[in-house]
Amino acid sequence: MLNHDEAVNYLNSFDGIDPEVLQPELLSDGSWLLERREFWASLLYDGADEELLDALFGGEQGVFDQMNDLWKEIEQTGKWPVLKLGTQAGDFALAIWYVIDETEGHDFLVLPGDGRCISVAAVAAHSYGPGLSWPEAQRLIERGSLGSPAQRLLLLVRALGDGDSMAGMVEQVADALLAVGNAACPRETAVAAARQLLEDRGGSWSMHGDVLVCDNESAVRQLGGLPPEDLLRVTRALQ
Repeated sequence: MLNHDEAVNYLNSFDGIDPEVLQPELLSDGSWLLERREFWASLLYDGADEELLDALFGGEQGVFDQMNDLWKEIEQTGKWPVLKLGTQAGDFALAIWYVIDETEGHDFLVLPGDGRCISVAAVAAHSYGPGLSWPEAQRLIERGSLGSPAQRLLLLVRALGDGDSMAGMVEQVADALLAVGNAACPRETAVAAARQLLEDRGGSWSMHGDVLVCDNESAVRQLGGLPPEDLLRVTRALQ
């Protein structure tokens, strides 16, 4: 979970919602979602073809019917789930939000440890990213304590993009899809889903002075995309 200062900092980024709603108590531990196949399908939704995700995460009931049931379940709690990787250095979290007009989204947040909560990627009506390079993602997976390594990789995949490491990413994401989803699914299905999840998240990463930046035009981790001090906080937190 986010601490109090991080929660306040994150919620202050939302406009047009009653401030009485945007209290730290709105955020809750979302680790219970890890064992729900429909959660993984909802996280990856729109990133890969429906039939691929249904093969990987569906059951007797179609996975997208299950996704709708899950969203209703989350809304009935009155909370926004947060999944925090729990790393030894700068941490990383996925926040799942919904608002009064029934829109929803996922925010990918770097927690540099100073009470700040810096969004580096989002899957929503106005998506942006990538927010993580492949080496950064590998360090987060290795250091994290939430769930399994495969689960941690899938938690990061919608924030991940690194055109210089595409082949390795596709293979490892395919492995993670089979480990978390239907292990009996043909590997070519998992590989096809992994390619689709990653194909639009390219871009090259390079150091610009002390900060790591991405040249993808949709990335906020580019010069001018975030304040210079936040670019530095993110770079240091993910080293």
